[in-house]
Amino acid sequence: MIKFVIISRRKPGWTRERFFYEWAFIHVALMLHTPPSMRRFKRYVQHFGNADIPAERLLLPPPLMRWESFAEHLIERLDTSTPGPEYTEQMQPHSFSDTAMEIVYLQGESVFRRADFRSGGVKLLHRLALPPGQAAGAAAEPLRQIWRHEHVPLLLRELTSRGLRKYELSTPVDVDVAQFRGNRRGTLFEQANIELPLGFEELWFDSLEDALQLGSDPQLRATLGASYARCADVAKSYAMVVNERVVFDFVTPGETTPQPAVLNPASLEAQVFKTGRPYHEPRSEGQQPG
Repeated sequence: MIKFVIISRRKPGWTRERFFYEWAFIHVALMLHTPPSMRRFKRYVQHFGNADIPAERLLLPPPLMRWESFAEHLIERLDTSTPGPEYTEQMQPHSFSDTAMEIVYLQGESVFRRADFRSGGVKLLHRLALPPGQAAGAAAEPLRQIWRHEHVPLLLRELTSRGLRKYELSTPVDVDVAQFRGNRRGTLFEQANIELPLGFEELWFDSLEDALQLGSDPQLRATLGASYARCADVAKSYAMVVNERVVFDFVTPGETTPQPAVLNPASLEAQVFKTGRPYHEPRSEGQQPG
């Protein structure tokens, strides 16, 4: 499975509350009634960021772009095309985010998962930047080996007794940028930043205070900071403190949600979605409405 990730922020002049409302309710309602999107996305997760967390409470710097949203779409294979005309007609007119955004395709690997883990709640998202002059793609694999086999074990030793519920690392999937922009011509995605990072970390915690230990505990900050510096450009990396909301999930054992009627055109509910009118059983001859 591939993660299609969109990182963004509110439209200029909007409050964060307005942005989150439009994204959490209007955008989701439109998606649930757009069959191409629902067929393509096997899991959709929204992360609502708090861009006001002080930098001194974070291990990595806050994003310079003050990102506030991290949308994660799980797809079965790499596909940079648009979902189809229904998407363009129903989803695209709803504009709720800034034109500035990052887009990345990732492959995730769950490294640690506590027995009582359930999705949702407080998370840290770390985007690890490549060191200056370091080429992306396969050329960065030696650094990813240091990250995976040396940094991750150290991080787990330090955090598993400090409220860590799950740790997942994700590495970027290379895409044809020209093709992506061509397929998304005329949309907000056309101008998105698609620069490849070293990778992403997702860390789930029991509480916000547990998540902020990484930056506020001097010893932990020094230990993990030195470890990150061995494989990433710490100054250009960033951390987002977010709250995770799983909108739907058709693939995760133990967490799957019922598929919506819009995916089954023959269902009674789908007829209501399509026509906007309640469904009524046909009456036999002579039967009066009741």
